[in-house]
Amino acid sequence: MTDPEIVLRDLAAHLDVPPPPPGDRLAAAVLDRLDDPAPRRRPALPATLLPRLVAAAVALLLALGVAMAVSPEVRAAVFDSLRTGGVELNQAPPPAEPTATDVLLPGEHAVTLDQARDAANFPIRLPAALGDPSSIHLADGTPPRVVTLHYDGIRIDEFEGSLAPMFQKFVHAEDAVPTRVHGRQGIWLPRPHPVLYLDRDGTVREESARLAGTTLIWEQGGLTYRVEGDLTQAEALEIVESMSD
Repeated sequence: MTDPEIVLRDLAAHLDVPPPPPGDRLAAAVLDRLDDPAPRRRPALPATLLPRLVAAAVALLLALGVAMAVSPEVRAAVFDSLRTGGVELNQAPPPAEPTATDVLLPGEHAVTLDQARDAANFPIRLPAALGDPSSIHLADGTPPRVVTLHYDGIRIDEFEGSLAPMFQKFVHAEDAVPTRVHGRQGIWLPRPHPVLYLDRDGTVREESARLAGTTLIWEQGGLTYRVEGDLTQAEALEIVESMSD
């Protein structure tokens, strides 16, 4: 990239600048500065050094990812800032204890697939591995913030959640296992855990407290997805691989 100061110096040679009025020290100082010789530019990094620095940074990130995957202690050290899309993980006890496994979200109601597609402002992805959902629910306003697909013992939430969290999960650090979903960072939660919903104002809806099953969470294309149920990680990933618009 061209040094702006060098460009300005070259431009100054072609300008007809009148002398500064008496007492105008600022203008005089600027003109004197333009007459000074151009400072020497810092030497660029050797061409062979930059790839090494990039490789070192990538190796460090990979090492951290591996350490998080196998070490609960490392996960605990970075857990406070752990978030995937619109799902935020917390170690603190939940503000409200879950009373059931299936609790309605604000304004949640059942619709047909066509109605859901007409109402949502994002594409709804269906898992071919599970067939047709037994029911489809929309929640929290118009357009809906959350689309939920219900299957036999399995729940899939789809929502726009890249800017602000919409679900808060309360788990132990050792239960948050980083994984890859469609080449992107995801989180696998291998045990049941409390989950609460945050409404459009960012307020925790305590009446939404429920006990979630094992869950796979990931973000893709500005949307956040949750596959939840009595599933192994391999089974959850198989469902994800079959999802399409």
